[in-house]
Amino acid sequence: MATKRPHAATIPPSTLDDDPIDPSDELTFIALGGGNEVGRSCHILQYKGKTVMLDAGIHPAYDGLAALPFYDEFDLGSVDVLLVTHFHMDHAASLPYVLAKTPFAGKTYMTHPTKAIYKHLMQDSVRVQNTHTSTSASSGGTDGYIHQLFSEQDILSTLPQIQTISFNTTHTHNGIRFTPLPAGHVLGACMYLIEIAGLNILFTGDYSRETDRHLIPASVPQGVKIDLLITESTFGISTHVPRMERETALMKSITSILNRGGRALLPVFAIGRAQELLLIFEDYWARHEEYRRYPIYYASSLARKCMVVYQTYIEAMNANIRDKFQAASAITNSTSSTTSPEDPDTPTGPWDFRFIRSLKSLDRFDDVGGCVMLASPGMLQNGVSRALLERWCPDPKNGVVITGYSVEGTMAKQIMLEPDSIPAVMTNRAQGGGVMGGGKREGMNERVMVPRRCTVQEYSFAAHVDGSENREFIEQVGAEVVVLVHGEKHNMMRLKSRLLGLGGGMKVFSPANCEVLKVPFRREKVVRVVGRLANEVQVPGGEKEGGEGGEAKRRKEGQVVSGVLVQNDFKLSLMAPEDLKEYAGLTTTTILCRQRVTLGAAGVELVRWALEGTFGGVNIMPSSRDAEEKVGNGGEVAMKNGSQEETIMEVMGGAVRVIHRSPSGEVEMEWEGNVANDGIADAVMAVLLSVESSPAAVRQSAQSHSHNHQQQEREKSWDAFGDSPVEDEKMDGKMDGVLEEKTARKRNPLADVTAEERLSRLFMFLEAQFGEDAISPVATPRFVASNGHSGGEDGEDEGKVAALELARLHDLGIPVPGLEIKVDKHVAKVWLEGLEVECGNKTLGDRVRAVVERACGTLAPLWG
Repeated sequence: MATKRPHAATIPPSTLDDDPIDPSDELTFIALGGGNEVGRSCHILQYKGKTVMLDAGIHPAYDGLAALPFYDEFDLGSVDVLLVTHFHMDHAASLPYVLAKTPFAGKTYMTHPTKAIYKHLMQDSVRVQNTHTSTSASSGGTDGYIHQLFSEQDILSTLPQIQTISFNTTHTHNGIRFTPLPAGHVLGACMYLIEIAGLNILFTGDYSRETDRHLIPASVPQGVKIDLLITESTFGISTHVPRMERETALMKSITSILNRGGRALLPVFAIGRAQELLLIFEDYWARHEEYRRYPIYYASSLARKCMVVYQTYIEAMNANIRDKFQAASAITNSTSSTTSPEDPDTPTGPWDFRFIRSLKSLDRFDDVGGCVMLASPGMLQNGVSRALLERWCPDPKNGVVITGYSVEGTMAKQIMLEPDSIPAVMTNRAQGGGVMGGGKREGMNERVMVPRRCTVQEYSFAAHVDGSENREFIEQVGAEVVVLVHGEKHNMMRLKSRLLGLGGGMKVFSPANCEVLKVPFRREKVVRVVGRLANEVQVPGGEKEGGEGGEAKRRKEGQVVSGVLVQNDFKLSLMAPEDLKEYAGLTTTTILCRQRVTLGAAGVELVRWALEGTFGGVNIMPSSRDAEEKVGNGGEVAMKNGSQEETIMEVMGGAVRVIHRSPSGEVEMEWEGNVANDGIADAVMAVLLSVESSPAAVRQSAQSHSHNHQQQEREKSWDAFGDSPVEDEKMDGKMDGVLEEKTARKRNPLADVTAEERLSRLFMFLEAQFGEDAISPVATPRFVASNGHSGGEDGEDEGKVAALELARLHDLGIPVPGLEIKVDKHVAKVWLEGLEVECGNKTLGDRVRAVVERACGTLAPLWG
C-alpha cells in the first residue's frame, strides 16, 4: 500500500518560508549534462562566490559536438576547481576539450589511478575515433566522419594541468575544501565531500555499496553533517538480484552457449567491470576443469597497459586482492619454495591470469570453435565488440550477454529488444572501400542490415547501487536536500517519488539539463575570539551563580566584545588590532589626519562653547610640547609657544583633538583616521565654520566704554530650560565688551550635566505629559520594594541591602532609584537604571514608555 506523501514535501521550498532569502545564502546547481539522462555527466555548483565543476564526460549515444555537455550555457572561465570522479567516458572524456579549447582556468583534480588509466583510455579513444567513427541512428544525417573534438596532442599537453590526490585526504583551493572518498565503482573512483563556507556537500558520482572481488565499497562519511547530497539514480527503484545468484546465472548462461558449440560475446568497458568479470571467470575455470578447453579472450587494445595500472595500485583495492598479492609475493621471495607456477594450488598474483588471454586486435584471432570473448566497447557502438557482434549474430548457436548498464540510443540497449536485424557498421566499412570525393563514402545511402539469430541475455554486474541500496544510503546520510542526477527520467521520477514518501522534511530535486536550481541554506556565522581578546571574554559556565547584580546582568544579556573581524576562507576570527600580525599575518597602519582652518572673529571661548553645545563635555588637555602652562578663566589649559597660546580640546572622548592658537586664530584638528572619527571630524569642522559666521562672534563695541554688563549677565544666568539658576560667579566689574569673555564665566548647560539636572529634565518631560502632581520620586530600591518585608532582623538586613543598593546607584550617577506616576487609580513606576517601566495598565505603561523613550532621545545621555 502506498504511503501518503507529506504535504510539506510537495510544496516548493520558496513557499515554505516567508522570510526573505539573502542571495548570498543560495546555492546554485546547474546540470550541464547528466540531468534526466545517463551520459555526459557535468554539474556546476555555485555558493558564496565559489564555483565547482563536477565531472566532464560525453554522451556515448552521440558523436562530435552533440556528445558534449552544454558548455556554451555556462562561463567555464568562472570555475575555480574541476573534480573528476572516475575515468569512464561519460564522466571524463570531454576533459581534454575543456582544458584545451575553453576559457577554463581553474584547477583539475582526480585520484592517482584515475589519471593513470585516463591517459591510456583517452589516447585509445582518439585512435578509435579516427578509424572507427560510428554512424548511429541518433547521429541524424552525418556520414560518420564528424569533426574531431580534440587530438592526441591536446591530451598530452593538458595532462600536466591535472593534479592527483589520494583517498581520504583533504585539500583546499581558493576557499574550497574537498576530500575524495572511495566510491566502489571502478579502480580510483571516488565520491567528493566538499565544504564551502561551512556548507557540506557530498557528490557520489557513480558508486557501489556491493562487496565484490577487488574494490572497496562506498560508505557513509562519518563525523560530518551533510547539508546537500548529489547522488546518482541510474537504476531508479529497481533491485538487483543477490550477487551469488547473478554469478551462478551468468556461468550457467555462458556454459550453455559453450555446450551447444557457440561463442559467447560479453561487451564490456575496457577498464572497470571487465576486471571484475575476469576474476569471476578465472575463479570458475580454476574450479571446473572441463571448461578449460574453451579459451577466454580479453579483447582490448588497452588490456596490457591497464593491467599494469591494476598491478600498481594494489593498496587502492580491498583486502581480498591485497591478501592474494602478499601471498604471491611471499612465494616469489621464498628461495626454498618447491612449488611450481603451473600448479593450480600455487598462489599467484591477483592479476596474473592463467586461463585468460589478451587479444589486442582481431587480426590475430583464430575464430574456430567455442570461446568466451570479453570485448570493448561496452555500448557496441563500434570497435572490436561491434565487429564481433556483426560476425556472430546470424548464428543461433552464439550468444550475447550484456553485463553492464546500457545507455538509451546505443546498440547495447537496442539489441536487448532482440530485433530481427541490426545495421552493419563495421562490416559495411570494411567492405565499402575508401572515401569518395567530398568526404562521402561509396554506398553511404545503402544501409546494410545483418540478421540477428543469436541469443541475447542480461545479467547486470554494473557497479551502481540499486534502488534499495541508494535509498538506504540517502537515509543514512540524512541530508536536508537531495539532488538526483545520472538517471533516465522515468527511473529518476520513481526514485524521487519514493524518497518524498519517506517524509522527514527531505527536499528532493531532479533538475533537467541547463535548468537552474537555487536552494537556500541559512548558516550560522561562528566567530572565534583569539589572542589577548580571548582573555577578556568571560565564559558563562565558568561564572559563579552567586555573582553581583552587574555580573548577573552581563551573564544574562551577553558580553559586548570589540575587535577586528578577519575573514579567511569563510572562517571568521575576532582579535585585537595588536594581534593582527600574529594571528592573521596582517600589519596595521595608523593614519593620523590633520586639518587646519583660520578663524578671524571667533575666539577660543566661543569655539569651546559651540563644541560643548554640540558634543556635550569637552576635555581640556595639557600639551606635551615644551611651553609655559597658563590656566585661564574657564579652566582651560593654554600653552605659550613662542608668541602663540595653544588651547587643546578633546571632543568625544579624544576621537578628535582641536588645537586653538591665539592670537592668530588658527585652529588645527587632529584625529586617527577611521570611519567613525572621520564623521566626527566633519561635524567638528561644520561647528567651527558655523561659529565663525555666528553673530555671537561679532564684537559689541569697537571702542572702550565706562559701563558694564554685569546685571545683564546675571539676568541671563538661568539654565537653558528656565528651571534652576546656574552657579553664580563673581564678576570682576571690568568687561571689555567682548562676548567671549562674558560667556567664559558661564557654564554651558549642555556640557557636564549633573545627575540632578538630568533628573530635573526627565521630570520636565513627564510633568508636561502627566501633570506636576502626578510625578514623585521612589526612594526604595527596586528589589526591596518588591519584597515588601519589614520589622525584625529581616527588616534590618533589608535596610543594609537598600543602603548598599542606593550607594551603588549614586556611584552610577542615578540620584533616586525610580519615579512614580499616578494617573487616576493607575500607578506606573520608571526604574532609572535601565529605564524600565512597570505598570498594571497596559495603555498607561505604553504611554509612559513612549514618553521615556522620547526623553532619552532628546536628553541623551541620561545615565548610561
